[in-house]
Amino acid sequence: MKNSQSEVRKRAGSFSSGRIVKKVWIKASTTVVYSALTESGELMHWFCDRASINPIEGGEFTASWKAGRAGQKGRAVVTRIVPGSALELLWVDDVKGVQEKTSTHTLGYEIRSKSGMTELVMTDKDESASDDEELAAFDQGWNSVLLELKDYCERRERSSKLRQRSEPKSREKVPER
Repeated sequence: MKNSQSEVRKRAGSFSSGRIVKKVWIKASTTVVYSALTESGELMHWFCDRASINPIEGGEFTASWKAGRAGQKGRAVVTRIVPGSALELLWVDDVKGVQEKTSTHTLGYEIRSKSGMTELVMTDKDESASDDEELAAFDQGWNSVLLELKDYCERRERSSKLRQRSEPKSREKVPER
């Protein structure tokens, strides 16, 4: 499989519905992918510059990105979590300034092991999205972000396998006399 934008594809939905669905195949275990989505230190390698997440239902996720002098911040609540296979966030304060009471912006990930790889399906749904142009920009942005996730997870998987191979095998214990 080539590492190109064609690997991240829009699977379903349309801009008019305010939904973007992407699927990406990652040559890494579901454990590695799930950790990249649910651990603060991991998120900072591919998604944002700073992150904090409490990966339980009702837990909070905060992220910030460097964008000029001001930067951007976002805050979400974990609305669904299935360890190793699913994560859903409700953005209560995203970079567009959506307020908590009116938020309809959700971001979901489904993680599946298939054919020795991980299939990740990402759904970004925002009923209040203003227009097709804005959604097209988000669509392109997700291509880049998901390729970052894919590259990061695959590097982690490779380095983990290299470490396992280079660790000395445990020596057989010699019986004491």
